[in-house]
Amino acid sequence: MRHLLSALLIGFLTATMAFPPQLLMAQEAAAPTAEGTLPGLNYVPENAVGVGFVQADRFLTNPMMQAYPVEVVEAFGKKYLGFDPMKITSITFAITPPSPDFPQPDMFSIIKTSETLNEETFFSGIETFVDGMAEDEDIKDAFPGLKGKAFYTDAYPFDYLAVHMLDEHTFMLGSLGMMGDIVTKGPNAQLTKPAEALAAANDGADGYIAFNMAPVRDQLNAILSQQQIPPPFTMYKQVPNYTESITLSCHCTQKLAATLKINGVDEAATGRLDDMLRFSLDLAKQAILSEADKMVNSEDEVEAAMGRYQVRVSESMIDALRPKKEGNSLVLNFQQNEEAVMGANVAVIGVLIALLLPAVQAAREAARRVQASNNMKQIGLAMHNFHDTFGSLPAQAKTDAEGKPLLSWRVMILPFIEQGTMFDQFHMDEPWDSEHNKQFIKQMPEAYRRPNSKAPAGYTTYLVPVGKGMAFEPDSKPTPEGQMMTKGLGFQHFTDGLSNTAMCVEVNDDHAVIWTKPSDLEVDLMNVWNGLGEAQLGGFNGLFADGSVQFISKNVGDKFLKLWFQRNDGQVLPRN
Repeated sequence: MRHLLSALLIGFLTATMAFPPQLLMAQEAAAPTAEGTLPGLNYVPENAVGVGFVQADRFLTNPMMQAYPVEVVEAFGKKYLGFDPMKITSITFAITPPSPDFPQPDMFSIIKTSETLNEETFFSGIETFVDGMAEDEDIKDAFPGLKGKAFYTDAYPFDYLAVHMLDEHTFMLGSLGMMGDIVTKGPNAQLTKPAEALAAANDGADGYIAFNMAPVRDQLNAILSQQQIPPPFTMYKQVPNYTESITLSCHCTQKLAATLKINGVDEAATGRLDDMLRFSLDLAKQAILSEADKMVNSEDEVEAAMGRYQVRVSESMIDALRPKKEGNSLVLNFQQNEEAVMGANVAVIGVLIALLLPAVQAAREAARRVQASNNMKQIGLAMHNFHDTFGSLPAQAKTDAEGKPLLSWRVMILPFIEQGTMFDQFHMDEPWDSEHNKQFIKQMPEAYRRPNSKAPAGYTTYLVPVGKGMAFEPDSKPTPEGQMMTKGLGFQHFTDGLSNTAMCVEVNDDHAVIWTKPSDLEVDLMNVWNGLGEAQLGGFNGLFADGSVQFISKNVGDKFLKLWFQRNDGQVLPRN
């Protein structure tokens, strides 16, 4: 039932983003919303990197909504949320940049509803759909005045999420810590610059979003300064210095229109941004025409026809993307021509998306595989540096004086993956789930998370093979008194050769483990594929003891894996 209701709600919300333009155009034109009806403007912080609003009631009261199961949404909301989601009138949101205390962007929304909220029933059934509720002690520490609920979901692993009633028609949704700070400080006496920009943008648009460069300019410059970008593309490194903000205003209900603005810090900077965009568009046009010319000359009639189509439309498409310079802004307007066939532009975009989507998906998958491979290379380098420092690999488990496993090898190599500060905070004489050490579970380094993994927060799919004659032996040896590290095998024990022996593998998500826990892949040579083969499309990445990473296809036989896992069986590893 939980999955059915969740699917219905998600499907409903997704469907509302795909209104046919013919029916949406039937509404009367909306007047600009009064500034006061944009909820939460006086809560928007000065360092907001992104702000925006959505006039939700224009979508939810649209006649087209009657084609969707609004009765289900209404019943769902009243039963589990304590109010009717169809009565939401507007949503204002703000995004803050990462900080040393919270290394992820944070976001909160302020939602206004025409229905009167009741504190007793407000989100009273949320525990049915989330992965856990916050403890009273955690709420007391972060947000003692919370009028609502705080909960945990794997979709947002960085902090508890919370909902808080501001008044009988308005509530806030966001991370528990951020909302606690904002509400405790109270509303700003004067609107911040991001809030003022949001109020000024309220010109009758159905939705608006703005990205402010100032809060993240230094961070972006630091990142770009480390990138090796070949000329002539080095000029793009100056984009953060030339850009003040980027805004997008959308009209979807009375007309199909959008306005994109790139605002420069001054007129000269705007001119340089204009030059960059024109250069980029010309480059894109050349690339499209180059590929189209190849297709035109194809012996395949369909491919040649597709090439002619690309030649025909590419110039007009590129020209449509050229912005106009207006003062300190580059402005790009999109508007449905009322005399044209309704939906024609949408159809063209749909065709282009259908043509490009497979390539985009393939590129995304390739990028994830490269990142996963880089993670394993980092682990391999850390293992070798550990060996150089201590004369052996780390043991599979850090043990105490009696041989009881306490912490994973993943904790032991933290100083070698640039996580020395976290390493120093662990209590090495306590197990992974001690009151002190368990706080680090949700702080798992990115090097231990496979990009396409669906495992819960704090779980890793990078495991070492454990077994007799393998890189990591199953026997837990006691750690001598006064010795911090529990030593494993030295490379001299890998008599089959480092380039022929497995040191770490990507396991399937259902075999993921808590990263600090001394738990890994216990290899069964009679069922050698157990837990393997699904981490990547068609196989998994394997880290060899020499530090190299190779993709292991599901098509390789059992014999390869059996020999690969064993470090000293004296047999030759078959190569495809």
